Amino acid sequence: MFLTPQQYFAARRLSPRKRFGQHFLAQAATAERIVESARLSPDDVVVEVGPGLGALTRFLVPKVHRLHLVEIDRDLCDYLTEAMGPGRPHVTIRQRDVLDFDFRDLAEQEDRRLVVIGNLPYNISSPLLFHLLESRSAIRSLVAMVQKEVGMRWTAAPGSRDYGVLSVLLGVFAQARRLFDVGPGQFYPHPKVDSVVVSIQFESPWAEEPLPSFDWLRSLLNAAFQKRRKTLNNGLKGFAGADGNLLQSCFSRANIDGSRRPETLSPEEFIRLSRALESRLRLG
Repeated sequence: MFLTPQQYFAARRLSPRKRFGQHFLAQAATAERIVESARLSPDDVVVEVGPGLGALTRFLVPKVHRLHLVEIDRDLCDYLTEAMGPGRPHVTIRQRDVLDFDFRDLAEQEDRRLVVIGNLPYNISSPLLFHLLESRSAIRSLVAMVQKEVGMRWTAAPGSRDYGVLSVLLGVFAQARRLFDVGPGQFYPHPKVDSVVVSIQFESPWAEEPLPSFDWLRSLLNAAFQKRRKTLNNGLKGFAGADGNLLQSCFSRANIDGSRRPETLSPEEFIRLSRALESRLRLG
């Protein structure tokens, strides 16, 4: 039997662990809505990140072919084992840090791409998304609740103040959309920020075009947005050894004005610029 967060901590005379960024969803209706947003089929293999006290787990168990629960807190792993009881051979509990989890290996074992779902701890949401993007060939989709500020960056459009490295990477290699907001009153303990549920499909909208390598594009974006107040001419000067003349040649080849700022470029324009720079700087 699954307990509410208040029941669990009162019974054990414990408190949520700040070092794990623990805030537990306490509204069953919201948990069910998150699971329904994943549009799961009985054949799906799901990885739940940070199942905690099972707010989502209880709705996932009867829906999927295989369920892998990745939880870093040993006490919560013990609780989940006890709460689900025997007779759940399709559920595996893995006590480990999800940032070190090998999604590619699991997808190979399961012989299918994975669905990832979770109420993500605020302190790992962006590092985890980079990890998932690097493992995107193994992942079909992600439905995650994250801090609203983070979700706004993930789904930001060009020209907005939230638009940055992850916005572009998701625009190139996936398709992200904001689903609905969740207020702090739905958690125990209450966080000081609002949350948002985001859906990501790991299918590139530019599948018909040759895409730049992930690592190369990420390094370009890091260089550009590190100096987001500067123009591309100034911000990318020295990137991978590029001088002003070579940059101008690449801007011309990509049909991009180097006097623009990075937050004004669309994902498609970053694809063109990345390909131009990669061909000149890496391939000679």
